[in-house]
Amino acid sequence: MSTTSYPVYRPRRGLGRLLASADDFMSWFLYGHETWLVAVLKGVPLFLFVYFLLTYIPNYVYYLITVEIPFLRLSDDFGFLVANGVGTGNFALLIVLAIGVQAARGRRGLGWSAIRIFVMLNYLFVVLLLIPLMAFNLAGGSFWPMRIAFQSVAFGMMVAGLGAAACVYLYFEYRRITRRDAIEAARLGRGPDR
Repeated sequence: MSTTSYPVYRPRRGLGRLLASADDFMSWFLYGHETWLVAVLKGVPLFLFVYFLLTYIPNYVYYLITVEIPFLRLSDDFGFLVANGVGTGNFALLIVLAIGVQAARGRRGLGWSAIRIFVMLNYLFVVLLLIPLMAFNLAGGSFWPMRIAFQSVAFGMMVAGLGAAACVYLYFEYRRITRRDAIEAARLGRGPDR
């Protein structure tokens, strides 16, 4: 029986190792050191995600219940009220998520790790799917009604490639910063210069 207050190290393999690495990466991503480029790569997708939740989704709901679904065809005023309700609900969910992310700062455990990994999956969804979809729409493409042009597909694919490049850059920046911190910790652990 150990008398230390620190848990015994157990090597991780397979899925446990992958989840632990993702959790460590997200701890750096959410709360660690950042350069101006890392801040931009975090802030722009966050802004576009909030923009999508608060404008696109209520707009989609509005057009679905007032124009697209034939058996509903509700009035414009009622559709406006429903869309505002959806937007308000999305705003409340954003606040709950932000509080959860801040509460998870520095904490370990399954629930706290799940919050950080959910944010990572959400970030990947935003930069690899959502922003390219918005770029596809911006370039004149549409899935409803179906209107797919070469320039809209090309622009969406280009933006998806930039999102993938941003994810790769973030990984290498994480490795660079954690390596530098590990070297500094090892230097301080040796004590005075010998």
